[in-house]
Amino acid sequence: MATPIPFAAGPDQSPASHPVYLWERRRLGDNTEVIIRPIRPEDDAIELTFIRGLSRDSGYNRLLSARRLTAQEISRLTRIDYDREMAFVAITGSGAQTRLLGVARYVRDEAGRGAEFGVVVADAWQRKGIGAMLLRALLGHARAAGIANMHGISLATNEAMRMLGRKLGFAQRADPQDATVRLVEKALTPDAAGSNPGAANDEWIAPRSSPLPHEPAEDCGKATI
Repeated sequence: MATPIPFAAGPDQSPASHPVYLWERRRLGDNTEVIIRPIRPEDDAIELTFIRGLSRDSGYNRLLSARRLTAQEISRLTRIDYDREMAFVAITGSGAQTRLLGVARYVRDEAGRGAEFGVVVADAWQRKGIGAMLLRALLGHARAAGIANMHGISLATNEAMRMLGRKLGFAQRADPQDATVRLVEKALTPDAAGSNPGAANDEWIAPRSSPLPHEPAEDCGKATI
Protein backbone atom coordinates (compact mmCIF):
# COMPACT_ATOMS: atom_id res chain seq x y z
CA MET A 1 0.00 0.00 0.00
CA ALA A 2 1.24 3.51 -0.81
CA THR A 3 0.81 5.84 2.16
CA PRO A 4 0.98 9.63 1.76
CA ILE A 5 3.37 11.56 4.00
CA PRO A 6 3.03 15.36 4.48
CA PHE A 7 5.77 17.14 2.55
CA ALA A 8 6.93 20.73 2.21
CA ALA A 9 9.96 21.42 0.02
CA GLY A 10 12.45 24.01 1.24
CA PRO A 11 13.52 26.94 -0.96
CA ASP A 12 16.85 25.27 -1.74
CA GLN A 13 15.26 22.13 -3.15
CA SER A 14 13.96 23.45 -6.46
CA PRO A 15 14.25 26.43 -8.81
CA ALA A 16 11.70 29.21 -8.31
CA SER A 17 10.01 28.38 -11.65
CA HIS A 18 9.52 24.77 -10.65
CA PRO A 19 6.02 23.99 -9.23
CA VAL A 20 7.15 22.87 -5.77
CA TYR A 21 3.55 22.88 -4.52
CA LEU A 22 3.00 19.70 -6.55
CA TRP A 23 5.63 17.73 -4.63
CA GLU A 24 4.36 14.85 -2.50
CA ARG A 25 6.19 12.37 -0.33
CA ARG A 26 4.84 8.79 -0.32
CA ARG A 27 5.76 5.51 1.33
CA LEU A 28 5.49 2.15 -0.44
CA GLY A 29 4.34 -1.08 1.16
CA ASP A 30 7.96 -2.12 1.78
CA ASN A 31 8.53 1.19 3.65
CA THR A 32 10.55 2.76 0.82
CA GLU A 33 10.02 6.51 0.81
CA VAL A 34 9.55 8.14 -2.59
CA ILE A 35 8.88 11.67 -3.75
CA ILE A 36 6.37 12.27 -6.54
CA ARG A 37 7.14 15.60 -8.21
CA PRO A 38 7.31 17.34 -11.60
CA ILE A 39 10.41 16.67 -13.64
CA ARG A 40 13.06 19.42 -13.87
CA PRO A 41 16.19 20.12 -15.94
CA GLU A 42 18.50 18.93 -13.15
CA ASP A 43 17.09 15.42 -13.69
CA ASP A 44 19.10 14.91 -16.89
CA ALA A 45 21.55 12.41 -15.40
CA ILE A 46 19.04 10.29 -13.48
CA GLU A 47 16.64 10.30 -16.44
CA LEU A 48 19.43 9.01 -18.68
CA THR A 49 20.36 6.30 -16.16
CA PHE A 50 16.70 5.34 -15.79
CA ILE A 51 16.06 5.00 -19.52
CA ARG A 52 19.32 3.18 -20.24
CA GLY A 53 18.50 0.77 -17.39
CA LEU A 54 15.15 -0.37 -18.80
CA SER A 55 15.02 -3.96 -19.99
CA ARG A 56 14.50 -4.68 -23.67
CA ASP A 57 10.82 -5.50 -23.04
CA SER A 58 10.18 -2.36 -20.98
CA GLY A 59 12.02 -0.24 -23.51
CA TYR A 60 9.97 -1.72 -26.35
CA ASN A 61 6.73 -1.19 -24.43
CA ARG A 62 7.87 2.39 -23.89
CA LEU A 63 8.50 3.36 -27.52
CA LEU A 64 6.70 0.57 -29.38
CA SER A 65 9.99 0.13 -31.19
CA ALA A 66 13.50 -1.14 -30.46
CA ARG A 67 15.23 2.21 -31.00
CA ARG A 68 17.09 3.98 -28.19
CA LEU A 69 16.60 7.63 -27.33
CA THR A 70 19.58 9.91 -27.89
CA ALA A 71 21.09 11.95 -25.07
CA GLN A 72 19.71 15.07 -26.77
CA GLU A 73 16.17 13.66 -26.75
CA ILE A 74 16.49 12.68 -23.11
CA SER A 75 17.71 16.18 -22.25
CA ARG A 76 14.64 17.64 -23.96
CA LEU A 77 12.38 15.44 -21.84
CA THR A 78 13.55 17.11 -18.63
CA ARG A 79 12.97 20.64 -19.99
CA ILE A 80 9.23 20.90 -20.35
CA ASP A 81 6.75 23.68 -20.97
CA TYR A 82 4.48 23.42 -17.92
CA ASP A 83 1.67 25.22 -19.80
CA ARG A 84 1.58 22.55 -22.53
CA GLU A 85 2.80 19.39 -20.85
CA MET A 86 3.52 17.79 -17.50
CA ALA A 87 5.79 14.98 -16.36
CA PHE A 88 5.76 13.53 -12.85
CA VAL A 89 8.70 11.45 -11.63
CA ALA A 90 9.03 9.06 -8.69
CA ILE A 91 12.35 9.62 -6.91
CA THR A 92 14.06 7.85 -4.03
CA GLY A 93 17.35 8.53 -2.27
CA SER A 94 19.29 11.79 -2.15
CA GLY A 95 22.52 13.29 -3.45
CA ALA A 96 24.61 10.82 -5.43
CA GLN A 97 22.21 8.03 -4.39
CA THR A 98 19.16 9.63 -6.03
CA ARG A 99 17.31 7.21 -8.31
CA LEU A 100 14.45 7.81 -10.72
CA LEU A 101 11.93 4.96 -10.41
CA GLY A 102 9.25 5.96 -12.89
CA VAL A 103 7.85 8.73 -15.08
CA ALA A 104 4.34 9.68 -16.19
CA ARG A 105 3.84 12.39 -18.81
CA TYR A 106 1.17 14.06 -20.88
CA VAL A 107 1.40 16.45 -23.82
CA ARG A 108 -1.61 18.51 -24.91
CA ASP A 109 -2.91 18.04 -28.43
CA GLU A 110 -3.15 21.01 -30.79
CA ALA A 111 -6.70 21.89 -29.73
CA GLY A 112 -5.59 21.96 -26.09
CA ARG A 113 -8.55 20.02 -24.67
CA GLY A 114 -7.08 16.53 -24.96
CA ALA A 115 -3.68 15.07 -24.14
CA GLU A 116 -1.64 12.00 -24.99
CA PHE A 117 0.02 10.33 -22.05
CA GLY A 118 2.47 7.64 -21.06
CA VAL A 119 3.86 6.03 -17.92
CA VAL A 120 6.88 3.79 -17.44
CA VAL A 121 8.34 2.24 -14.27
CA ALA A 122 11.82 0.76 -13.81
CA ASP A 123 11.76 -3.03 -14.04
CA ALA A 124 12.89 -3.62 -10.45
CA TRP A 125 10.19 -1.27 -9.12
CA GLN A 126 7.17 -2.56 -11.02
CA ARG A 127 4.19 -4.01 -9.14
CA LYS A 128 4.77 -1.79 -6.11
CA GLY A 129 2.07 0.81 -6.86
CA ILE A 130 4.40 3.42 -8.36
CA GLY A 131 2.68 3.44 -11.75
CA ALA A 132 -0.70 3.97 -10.11
CA MET A 133 0.64 6.85 -7.97
CA LEU A 134 2.21 8.55 -10.98
CA LEU A 135 -0.83 8.12 -13.18
CA ARG A 136 -3.19 9.43 -10.49
CA ALA A 137 -0.97 12.50 -10.03
CA LEU A 138 -0.98 13.03 -13.79
CA LEU A 139 -4.75 12.67 -14.08
CA GLY A 140 -5.33 15.08 -11.22
CA HIS A 141 -3.05 17.70 -12.73
CA ALA A 142 -4.55 17.31 -16.21
CA ARG A 143 -8.07 17.72 -14.83
CA ALA A 144 -7.07 20.88 -12.92
CA ALA A 145 -5.41 22.22 -16.10
CA GLY A 146 -8.69 21.96 -18.01
CA ILE A 147 -7.87 18.89 -20.08
CA ALA A 148 -11.07 17.04 -21.00
CA ASN A 149 -9.66 13.64 -21.89
CA MET A 150 -6.44 11.60 -21.74
CA HIS A 151 -5.63 9.07 -24.43
CA GLY A 152 -2.83 6.75 -25.44
CA ILE A 153 -2.09 3.24 -26.65
CA SER A 154 -0.86 0.02 -25.11
CA LEU A 155 0.48 -3.12 -26.70
CA ALA A 156 -2.26 -5.75 -26.77
CA THR A 157 0.15 -8.11 -24.99
CA ASN A 158 0.92 -5.64 -22.17
CA GLU A 159 -1.70 -7.03 -19.80
CA ALA A 160 -0.14 -5.44 -16.70
CA MET A 161 -0.55 -1.96 -18.13
CA ARG A 162 -4.01 -2.69 -19.40
CA MET A 163 -4.96 -3.86 -15.90
CA LEU A 164 -3.76 -0.56 -14.48
CA GLY A 165 -5.79 1.30 -17.09
CA ARG A 166 -8.92 -0.63 -16.19
CA LYS A 167 -8.30 0.01 -12.48
CA LEU A 168 -8.20 3.75 -13.08
CA GLY A 169 -11.23 3.81 -15.37
CA PHE A 170 -9.72 3.93 -18.86
CA ALA A 171 -11.88 2.63 -21.69
CA GLN A 172 -10.01 0.27 -24.00
CA ARG A 173 -10.73 -0.78 -27.57
CA ALA A 174 -8.99 -2.37 -30.51
CA ASP A 175 -7.17 -0.15 -32.99
CA PRO A 176 -8.80 -0.76 -36.40
CA GLN A 177 -5.48 0.05 -38.08
CA ASP A 178 -3.20 -2.09 -35.89
CA ALA A 179 -4.23 -5.35 -34.22
CA THR A 180 -1.13 -5.35 -32.01
CA VAL A 181 -2.22 -2.37 -29.90
CA ARG A 182 -5.20 -1.18 -27.87
CA LEU A 183 -6.47 2.40 -27.72
CA VAL A 184 -7.08 3.68 -24.19
CA GLU A 185 -8.96 6.81 -23.18
CA LYS A 186 -10.46 8.45 -20.13
CA ALA A 187 -12.79 11.45 -19.85
CA LEU A 188 -11.64 13.66 -16.99
CA THR A 189 -14.59 14.12 -14.67
CA PRO A 190 -14.26 15.71 -11.18
CA ASP A 191 -13.22 12.37 -9.65
CA ALA A 192 -11.09 11.26 -12.60
CA ALA A 193 -7.88 10.96 -10.58
CA GLY A 194 -9.33 7.93 -8.80
CA SER A 195 -9.82 7.31 -5.10
CA ASN A 196 -8.26 3.92 -4.47
CA PRO A 197 -4.58 4.28 -3.44
CA GLY A 198 -3.83 0.56 -3.58
CA ALA A 199 -0.96 -0.83 -5.61
CA ALA A 200 -1.45 -2.11 -9.14
CA ASN A 201 0.61 -3.82 -11.78
CA ASP A 202 2.31 -0.98 -13.59
CA GLU A 203 4.35 -0.86 -16.73
CA TRP A 204 3.75 1.33 -19.77
CA ILE A 205 1.05 2.99 -21.82
CA ALA A 206 2.73 4.57 -24.85
CA PRO A 207 1.61 7.87 -26.35
CA ARG A 208 0.18 7.59 -29.82
CA SER A 209 1.90 10.23 -31.90
CA SER A 210 3.27 13.22 -29.97
CA PRO A 211 6.61 14.35 -31.42
CA LEU A 212 9.25 16.13 -29.41
CA PRO A 213 8.69 19.87 -29.86
CA HIS A 214 10.79 21.42 -32.66
CA GLU A 215 11.48 18.00 -34.19
CA PRO A 216 9.78 16.43 -37.24
CA ALA A 217 7.19 13.87 -36.19
CA GLU A 218 8.54 11.13 -38.45
CA ASP A 219 11.88 11.27 -36.61
CA CYS A 220 10.49 11.12 -33.09
CA GLY A 221 8.41 7.98 -32.95
CA LYS A 222 6.68 7.57 -29.60
CA ALA A 223 9.38 9.31 -27.55
CA THR A 224 7.54 11.38 -24.97
CA ILE A 225 8.50 9.96 -21.57
